[in-house]
Amino acid sequence: MSVEDKRKVLAQDLRHAIITLHYGYTRLRDFTNQLMSAKRLLVSLRMANFLHYRWLEEKIENIEMEIPAIKNRVTSQAEIVSRQMAAETKGLLDSSAWSADQFPFVGGVTNRVTHLVGQYRKNIDDAIEEARLTLVDIEQQLDGLDYYRKQFAGFYETAELSVNELPVCALPDIRIAGSDFVKNDKATGTLYITNKRLVFIAETGRLRKKTDIVFDIPLAYMKGLEEDGRLRKRTVLRMKQGDIKITCSDQTESVLPDYVEIARKFDKYMQSDLQRTRKLGQTDVSISDVRLKVEELAYSLMCSGGKADIGTQASAGYGPYDRRSASYYPFGNASDNGARTAPLQYHDRLGRDLGGLFGAGGMPSPVPDSAETMGLRRDAITIEDAARETVRLLRNGQLVPEDFIRRYKGLMRDSFETRKRLETASGNRQVFGR
Repeated sequence: MSVEDKRKVLAQDLRHAIITLHYGYTRLRDFTNQLMSAKRLLVSLRMANFLHYRWLEEKIENIEMEIPAIKNRVTSQAEIVSRQMAAETKGLLDSSAWSADQFPFVGGVTNRVTHLVGQYRKNIDDAIEEARLTLVDIEQQLDGLDYYRKQFAGFYETAELSVNELPVCALPDIRIAGSDFVKNDKATGTLYITNKRLVFIAETGRLRKKTDIVFDIPLAYMKGLEEDGRLRKRTVLRMKQGDIKITCSDQTESVLPDYVEIARKFDKYMQSDLQRTRKLGQTDVSISDVRLKVEELAYSLMCSGGKADIGTQASAGYGPYDRRSASYYPFGNASDNGARTAPLQYHDRLGRDLGGLFGAGGMPSPVPDSAETMGLRRDAITIEDAARETVRLLRNGQLVPEDFIRRYKGLMRDSFETRKRLETASGNRQVFGR
């Protein structure tokens, strides 16, 4: 391998290790997307009258309450490892200045940075793990309810729910193995359980098949469930009219008593506050601040051969933009008093790029002073400052074009999302003064 090829490989490895700082934001983004998907599914199920497992809303609310602390842990871990990386790579990020004799030393530094990254990834996973496990448990229950919702489509084709009757579950592939009073005592179909009755729907008839209700029994008439048979196990439904013996899979046999108990005591399991569910579906989780902080830390390490002050710039985050700086005058310096007496407003072009999010004065237009709106306005200012800083880094040669495009695209996406959320919060789509 030639010297230049070795230099290129070492530089790529070191750069890849630094870019891994984005792992914290990526894991947090995946988690919040997973949470939003679960919330949408929950709202959809509640609207379909699958109201059991009332504790799901509370669990999701508890996760949302933990997210600010998780965000703080992610950014803190990113700041810690960025400082450690800065100490390890001080003066070494300019690969053009490496000599062949320095390659072993650079390789050792890369190994140490890679070890730091591995520990950083583990700490990020630990910060999210508890909430993630809770969310996985929620998703399993939601997937079960969604399965029963799809199965209940067959019920509505043949029967209908009465007033205040709610679906509980649908258990397919159940065969009647004998009964004292059911006419079609060999039928195979689906047992639908609601909070008021048991309905068995199956195909009947020998020559002319049709889907029909085999039995429809109120829950109040059910005495209990028993297991019968030594070699061939059967579940026996004890009714006031008599017994119904059924055969089913082991999984169905294990969950059937639980769902009958839920149906009998449905008020104990039912979510009655649908307004709470709707409010939960309308709330959003913003992690754009974590993304901006992590990107700032990564680019501070890579820019100018690692000369950026990680201890001050990264910790402080994005401060107010200095309108007297040279980057505010894209076509000249602030001290030019000749042909240009007033600075060209770079903000005007930036505002158009950001989708009209900002007004002519450089600040978001007034919106109702709710806590949510004020937070969105702060996010908007942060995005504006970040976009200006990105342009400044590109002009100063501290940012390669590929990284500039990727970062600027992300800012455009964040600005669009912030704009839509501001429109929703304000209730007035003309609030941006277009």
